[in-house]
Amino acid sequence: MRVAYLAPESGIAGGQRVIFQQAEGLARRGLSVAIVAPAPAPDWFPLRRARWEHADFARSRELPAADVRVATFWTTVAPALRGARGPVFHLCQGYEADHSFNAAQHDAIRAAYAQPTRKLAITPFLAERLDREGFGPAAFIGQAFDAEEFPPPPARRFDAAAPVVLVVGPFEADVKGVREALEALADLRARGVPFRLRRVSATPPPEEETAFGLSERYDVRLPPREMAAAYREADLLIGPCHPEEGFGLPVLEALSSGLPVLLSDTPVHRLVARAAASYFPTGDARALAAALEALLPDPARRRALSEAAPAEARRFRTEDVVERLLEEFGRSSGLAEESA
Repeated sequence: MRVAYLAPESGIAGGQRVIFQQAEGLARRGLSVAIVAPAPAPDWFPLRRARWEHADFARSRELPAADVRVATFWTTVAPALRGARGPVFHLCQGYEADHSFNAAQHDAIRAAYAQPTRKLAITPFLAERLDREGFGPAAFIGQAFDAEEFPPPPARRFDAAAPVVLVVGPFEADVKGVREALEALADLRARGVPFRLRRVSATPPPEEETAFGLSERYDVRLPPREMAAAYREADLLIGPCHPEEGFGLPVLEALSSGLPVLLSDTPVHRLVARAAASYFPTGDARALAAALEALLPDPARRRALSEAAPAEARRFRTEDVVERLLEEFGRSSGLAEESA
């Protein structure tokens, strides 16, 4: 079977890495897999088995030969369908129409989701949402993740006088909840609670974030190896994402690294971390500040969270996702043959 993924870009991003991990996992199982994108191959993710085709979708050589096509973003749905000779899937890592920064594209996004593709959702909640919206059928395939990329440190300590707090994600995307995290940390700083803030984002800090004056270190577009080091060096991750966020890979990466996490109380965070996290009400900066004030000076609690975390991360495996993908590809190919 020949499979072609249509990727919108190749830059460093969690969503991009999920695409590449799926493609590599399928190729390890003996499928002929190509990733087609209007961008050069990524220099931050090693593609060992899947092929990369740098081409406009309309000029691709891989797409006409594919038995199965996988659109990976709403903008890639139309080119995936155009001229397809087999089933077309839509990998959904979040429903983009829920994001306020996509308001101008709302109608176009809904139109893309309404196209006759089989949706592949990374969480059961997203699959249910797409079915309710009438965009199904939507199959839950799970999240691709390789825990060995994010190992715990040999000996994590919990006695730092000023613990390093890690917050990941762009300030501008309200679904990431970074504003609430900074507001809570500003409250603690004003009351003399010691901590050091490290920020990591795909974009440089906007002026509004810089005005908080909280970050001791701000990194842009860290590759996976450097992100793994950031988790090992930190003392706590704040995961403040809103329910509209599709998954929130930094939480899974932090858990794998044995980094204690304090998370917004969303269905996805409960699915991922279960009891290996402390939680606060989503979007509530005051509640987050109170939770931080209780957790930062409590090394025993942070140690307990750290010890429980890696086992939760190991529940998510790329190979399990590959198995579900193969089932969906086989089922849809069989249906296509019957209808023919």
